[in-house]
Amino acid sequence: MKKLSTYLFLILFSFSTPSFADDVSDFEIEGMSVGDSLLDYLEKWNITEEVIINSPKNYYPGSKKFYGIKFLIKSGDYDNFGFLLKENDKKYIIYILRGKKVFANDLENCKAYKEKIVDEFEVLLKNLKRSDYIHKYQRDNGKSISYITSFKFEDGSAIRVYCDNWSTVTEKEIGWQDSLNIEISSVEGLRWINLEAYK
Repeated sequence: MKKLSTYLFLILFSFSTPSFADDVSDFEIEGMSVGDSLLDYLEKWNITEEVIINSPKNYYPGSKKFYGIKFLIKSGDYDNFGFLLKENDKKYIIYILRGKKVFANDLENCKAYKEKIVDEFEVLLKNLKRSDYIHKYQRDNGKSISYITSFKFEDGSAIRVYCDNWSTVTEKEIGWQDSLNIEISSVEGLRWINLEAYK
């Protein structure tokens, strides 16, 4: 599997065969991939299933089919990890996986770091469609902005690299910090986010 690591975004190859870039599940963040069960990583992080059960669930306004949770665990260059899981799934299969590196009030360096990663991805994912765009979050009427580069696979799954620049209001109310994010999304998870989560 391709392992997605941060600084200077060292992309470590376990396989170099081009066909492995055809499937998003062949990519890892700190050994994890979409389609894996969170239960497989309890020992690695020295936690129990109760940590998953008791983690605050982030539901979306349009549908409760999935929910997000976050682990405040540092590993490698990541400061925390986020997961999109399906409601009532006792295996805790990962549909979207995110590794986050905090750049508190430092959008300029976040963007520079992001571009280094994207340059590496351009080589690794050269056969995929690349899109660059800006997303304005509705939570604070568009004051918080995400600067996104997406690489989309033929089946609709994707790898995204983005910098979140949260407004002062959002930072104070929720405690979110500006950050760089690496996100691996399955077809089902991404389709739900795009079509149902915010209805």
